[in-house]
Amino acid sequence: MKLYSLLLGAVMAAPCTLYAQTPWWEGEPLRIIDLTTSITQPDSNDPAKLAARKAELGYNAEHLEIMRMPGGLDDLGFFFRSKVAGRENPDYLRRYAPEAHKHGLRTFIYFNVHWYTVKFAEQHPDWRMTRENGKPLDGVYDTGADFCVNTPWREWVFQVLRDLAAYPIDGIFYDGPVYRADTCYCRYCREKYRKQYGREMPSKTKRTGKDFAQLMEFQANSLKDFLHDSRVILKGIRPDLALYMNGGVRGANWATGRFNRELIAEQDLLGSEGGFISGDLTRVPLWKPGLTARLLETQAGGKPTIIFSAASHKPWTFSLLPAPELRLLYADTIANAAGVWMGITPFEFEEPEMTALTEMNRFLEKNKAYFTKTKSAARVGVVWSDVTANFYAGAAAQLIDIDRTAQRSNIGNLDGEFAGITESLLRSHVPFDVIDDVTLEKEPLDRYQAIFLPNVACMSDRVAARLRKYVEEGGNLFADFETSLYDETGVRRGDFALSPVFGVSAGKGIAGPLLWDYLKPVTTPQLTAGITRKMIPSTAYYVRTHAGEGEVAWKFTAPLAGRYDGVPKLSDDPGLVIRRLGKGMVAYMPGDLGNSINTYHTPELLQLVANAGTQLGVSPVRVENAPGSVEVVARRQDNRFLVHLVNFTGEMTRPIRRIVPLSNVRVTVEGKYSKSRSLWTGQALPVRNGSVTVPSLQEYDVIVFE
Repeated sequence: MKLYSLLLGAVMAAPCTLYAQTPWWEGEPLRIIDLTTSITQPDSNDPAKLAARKAELGYNAEHLEIMRMPGGLDDLGFFFRSKVAGRENPDYLRRYAPEAHKHGLRTFIYFNVHWYTVKFAEQHPDWRMTRENGKPLDGVYDTGADFCVNTPWREWVFQVLRDLAAYPIDGIFYDGPVYRADTCYCRYCREKYRKQYGREMPSKTKRTGKDFAQLMEFQANSLKDFLHDSRVILKGIRPDLALYMNGGVRGANWATGRFNRELIAEQDLLGSEGGFISGDLTRVPLWKPGLTARLLETQAGGKPTIIFSAASHKPWTFSLLPAPELRLLYADTIANAAGVWMGITPFEFEEPEMTALTEMNRFLEKNKAYFTKTKSAARVGVVWSDVTANFYAGAAAQLIDIDRTAQRSNIGNLDGEFAGITESLLRSHVPFDVIDDVTLEKEPLDRYQAIFLPNVACMSDRVAARLRKYVEEGGNLFADFETSLYDETGVRRGDFALSPVFGVSAGKGIAGPLLWDYLKPVTTPQLTAGITRKMIPSTAYYVRTHAGEGEVAWKFTAPLAGRYDGVPKLSDDPGLVIRRLGKGMVAYMPGDLGNSINTYHTPELLQLVANAGTQLGVSPVRVENAPGSVEVVARRQDNRFLVHLVNFTGEMTRPIRRIVPLSNVRVTVEGKYSKSRSLWTGQALPVRNGSVTVPSLQEYDVIVFE
């Protein structure tokens, strides 16, 4: 034990020295592996061989699972010493941690704080998360239960933290904590709520108004308090210990309470499951990891971000994705400035597809200088509105586990709106950031030449006023459907808050569903360049509006009784309105444009958004001789300009088993750069008038201009 204590002291002292200068987790992009040993036996592998194998695969960090979880966590499966352990198992952590550091692996302990066995829950009924009907929560991941952060369970967790911090680890990762759509109404939550707000807890079934906003605030703050107390304990033992959790998804987080903007203050990193892909992959955006990474960068306040990816095709835990899919998950993550977490089961650990991940790890290790302290060069911002997601009927919510979502209205489908607008921009090679409500309300907007509002239905008066000022001072706006028709608590207004900006006013009701109807151009503004059809398939729904000061470029046709019911007549309902306001331009479509694009990929609607992206925001990079299946990300670093190219060109199905390589892709950037090279091949690329030609593009490359 004396030798172990000396080793423990030496390992702990070294990171503290580094932390005095810069936190180790900010030194380089993290390449994290999570070998899900909790589903088997945490101590089944030789520590030295296991650590060596992880390092051999190119990882520099890990989530180490040393708590066995058959059907959920309990106090019987700890493979380390703890004062609250119900059984003493072999102390695998003591044997493993020094081996990990010997091979350069930073070790986060994976700590599941949202899934417990029913038997353990029955032993602690006072800890259990409670439904609104007063019954304890069950069915978590089909078989388990969960505990509430406001109960004495938190003290049990904190003791486990203290016990873990006695080992030479580098941090703690919380999987959870989360609320559920009908929790938590335990007596501790009720008492705490009553003390803070002087009234009884409202229901979660009515998702509008100040009561619901207050309840979300309470639950988010309860999670924040739990993180804060966890952080105080860990940092009090060792300041260099990192803490972070499985953060909020790009979706409605009202059910879980995981609001990243609030919770990041108590974390050292911000992570989310952007790389978990499941079900019918043809309906999953190819660029899902990158879109999540862009939002996390906005929410993280300068802290590092992590995209969690599963190597399996969910919901099949043991179904490994093909190598091209794994490379693309990885590439799309690092292209958008996030670190990588890859979840791999022991059954996949030695499969040949691991070679693809090793290749990506070694590429990132070799070129880490080009992925550190970079900034987006995008001039277009697309808004993902958490406020709308939480209050609006067209938004789904995460429920008990990752594979179940709440019912939502098909009218104004928020996920579809965002997916359609972002796909149109990505396929037209427009670099963009994903920004949020906090950006709109509090942060500078002048870095963006154009802002897209995909059905940002719920909006405060303050945000509306800032957007009007943004346009008047030269910014450009593109919006659709019910944007700003509701206040920030989901209560419908009599008119759009942005009515003076759009140049239209809201009428009565929503038209639709329109199954075989049309939009008809009545003028030909520059924004509709290249769109020559006389009849354009209509969006599925549209808000009835009255034209004001804007130019009505398109109108909806009068509804047909059937698809062969003759040639449709023109209605009075505006379909696309364009106007100048001050120094800026505004385009507003009353239809659910993004969701219609996501559903039908109508060429003219895709072209409209592409035109808006290229005309309203001048891109700092132009890519030619490449299909729309190539994602383009532009970033800056000191005197460098970095163009990331992610090639999703497969064989028209998913999972992608083979990427179609591209030849002679031409990249042109602004500014005067004398040299350029491909990071993937190391090949120098001659620069002529700001342009280079990339001879061959497989899944991924980064073109560096200096």
